[in-house]
Amino acid sequence: MRYVALLRGVNVSGKNKLPMALLRQALETTPFYGLTTYIQSGNIIFNTDLDAAQCKLIIGDLLKSEFGLQVPVLVKKQETIKDVLKENPFKKETTENFKLMSFGFFDKIPVTEKIDEVMSFSTEIETFKIVDDVMYFYCGVGFGKTKMTNAWFEKKLGVTSTMRNYNTTLKLTEL
Repeated sequence: MRYVALLRGVNVSGKNKLPMALLRQALETTPFYGLTTYIQSGNIIFNTDLDAAQCKLIIGDLLKSEFGLQVPVLVKKQETIKDVLKENPFKKETTENFKLMSFGFFDKIPVTEKIDEVMSFSTEIETFKIVDDVMYFYCGVGFGKTKMTNAWFEKKLGVTSTMRNYNTTLKLTEL
């Protein structure tokens, strides 16, 4: 099975710095193969015969033991990421300006009441749709200006989330 692991909160520099070359080297000791990373923000693509939950545990344990990091790890089938792109309800907007589109990947499906509450913040300019454990977010004001950040959605929905922009999400399906 081909998986994508999405690490939340790893950075190029400063807090939670995690060089991808060192991460790839550490992951060579795992039962993962065909392994690659994409950009410095914590994206790992790999094959394994294990299930997603086992992969999440292995990666989380490795991050803690090798790098002293305790960051959320989300593991999705690469095919699931492809489906997210196919089912994007904002395809027209994305075609016009893909830089304003991102995807939030959640660790679980938020409860309906919380989704209903958060949906009241959706506007024509900052619009989003939550389907199961994925959020489609078209942010017409730009991600640098919005108050609806990843942390905001996590707090409102009671989930662990990590966001990826359109280009990164697309690349994760191609690697």
